[in-house]
Order: sequence, then structure tokens, then C-alpha cells
Amino acid sequence: MSKVANRLALISLSGLFGLTMPDNANAEDLAVLSAAAVKAPVEIVPLLENARGNQVRFTFGTAGAMRDRAVNGTPFDVIIVPPATMTELVKQNLVVESSTRPLGVVRLGAAVAKGASYPDMSNQAAIKAALLAAHSIGIADPAKGATTGIYLTKLFGTMGIAEEIKPKLKLYPDGQQAMEAVAKHEVAIAMGQISEAVKVAGLEPLMPLPDEIQLMSIYTAALATHTTHPTEAAQLIELMLGPETQASFKTNGFDPAQ
Repeated sequence: MSKVANRLALISLSGLFGLTMPDNANAEDLAVLSAAAVKAPVEIVPLLENARGNQVRFTFGTAGAMRDRAVNGTPFDVIIVPPATMTELVKQNLVVESSTRPLGVVRLGAAVAKGASYPDMSNQAAIKAALLAAHSIGIADPAKGATTGIYLTKLFGTMGIAEEIKPKLKLYPDGQQAMEAVAKHEVAIAMGQISEAVKVAGLEPLMPLPDEIQLMSIYTAALATHTTHPTEAAQLIELMLGPETQASFKTNGFDPAQ
């Protein structure tokens, strides 16, 4: 382990994972903008505190929302988003391209509440029939920059059912909230990333979408071009690539990024 890593001490995880930066955040804290899909896997990432008391603070949201924060001038040290979004940030000189590292890849799935009728989702024709039969469908809101919401909206169009299911589509800020809604019987079927459903209680076993219409979402981390803590921020990315955190990614529905 590097000398920098040796001087960094582990501290408590409590209070870290709010959706916004806390009012009392120290200007010297490490700030991470992160797509919400990786929230569960990184909950076990050890926080770091150096001799000056710096902490790591995450802000979670859709990939599009995190991109907008970066573009609009929100200070950050590390950002975690899919490759296409990262490319946008590289072009705007907001992240260091050479620092980009893949953390994991996650698949799409569908869920129903525990005890509900378990629809056939084994192929595209079966999924089409299940969605047409459902009284309501929950997905992440594409207008908020949700990767899954954007993809699923296009998929419904490709399947030729966009207009038919439009009246019963319910949109949520992110995929986890869509999964929570189906667990509460607010919608009949929810669709989103497997990682967003793993920790939601009250779901039947998640049904991964078949390969022919599957979306494999890679999530990557990179350093901000203007980070004032490049060494500590790079060390944080290395922690996310370490065996403990990678095991957490696997537990939470991710496959290793190749």
C-alpha cells in the first residue's frame, strides 16, 4: 500500500450517503458525484480521513443529473457515470481521460411485488404481452437523464407498444424508487437495473431481460480535472477497484467490467 494510503485512516460510514451535499461539508472534503445505480455497492467503501480531517461525501442521482452538476460548476473530485456520459465530460475538459477506470457492469431486469402473478419475461414477445397486460408500469424518468428510462422508452417504441402503454407508465426519479413502488403495489411491474432492486424488500426474484433486448450498463470512475486532492481522489478510485468493494458490486447485481 502506498505511503498516502498508509496515512489515511478509516472512519465511520454514518451519514455519508445523502442525496445532496450536507450543509456542513468541509471545503477540503473529497466530493464524489455518482450515478445512483452504484449506491448500494459503494456503501461499503471505507471512508478516508487524512491528517486534516478530510472526508469523502457522495452525491447520488441519475447519470444525466451528475453530468449537469459537473457542467454547471459543482465542485467535485471524482465522478462515476457510464462511458458515454464520461466522454462528454472528457470533451469539456472536466475529467482526466487517462484516469477513467471501469468499476462494474449491470443488467436490466423487471420485478413484481412478492405474491403477485409472476409474468413470463423470457423473450421479447412474452415481455410485450406482459407489459400490455399490466395495469401500470414503473420506470426511471428519462427526462431526468436516467440511463434506463431513456433506453426503455426507446425499447417500447421499437416493440411497437409505446402509445398503448403510455397512459399507464409511471415515472420515478430513479430506478430504485420505481422498484420500491412495485414493492408497495403502486405499480404492477417495474423495470430497471438489477442493482436498483437488490436491496428493495418485498419483491419476487428479479427477472433479467433476455439478451436480445438487454442493456449492459458499465459504470466508470474518473478524476476531476480541477480536483485539489488528486492523490487522495485517485486512492479512493483504487479502493473501489479493490477486492472488498468489487465483492460488494457482485453481491449487488454487477458483473466485473472487462
